[in-house]
Amino acid sequence: MLSQLGGGVKRKMKTKSTITTITALTLASALIISGFNLPAAEAQTFPSVKKVVVTSVGSQGKIYESQPRTIAYTYVFEACAGKNAIRAPEVVVTSDSEVRSVKLALDLNPEACVVSATKIKAANPDTISAKLFTKETVTNMANNAELRLANVKMMLAEKNAELQKLVKQPSSSANTSKLVQITDEVVELRKQLKDARGEYYRLLFLIHG
Repeated sequence: MLSQLGGGVKRKMKTKSTITTITALTLASALIISGFNLPAAEAQTFPSVKKVVVTSVGSQGKIYESQPRTIAYTYVFEACAGKNAIRAPEVVVTSDSEVRSVKLALDLNPEACVVSATKIKAANPDTISAKLFTKETVTNMANNAELRLANVKMMLAEKNAELQKLVKQPSSSANTSKLVQITDEVVELRKQLKDARGEYYRLLFLIHG
């Protein structure tokens, strides 16, 4: 089974054809693909990553659980340079469950593309997406994620303090309503904290391996 194709096939974005049906078993022979309906002017200006196909990896049985279960998928993508060349290109593929980094073996010349693939787990395959980055960009993303994590922690601490203060006050309908509101906010902030922490550590893993 294909886990990662680091290289790919370079071609000019101006070439047009239709995307043929791709399965995991025929992936290696279908890497020269075009016809993604991307306007030429936009293609020449901005780097981009386009999804080619997403297929589940092998037979993983039926899902009977009420909660979503993560499944491994093969994610095939086309990375394209803009008007400038991209040296040591790296594509970061994300899902609702995982973050994967794909380092492309070849530099991207201006207006050139490369098709590659990786394997990634997801509960919902529609959440799988990819972006073209450099290591510096990923580091900036990690810094932003760290800042978001710190902000959520601060807001959660403030709401917890507000909640503790409200609990000590005499019972009244107004206090009860406020108590319910703050409790809901605390629950939501805890969820955001979990998501922010997960995003931060996944990005750190990409940077430090």
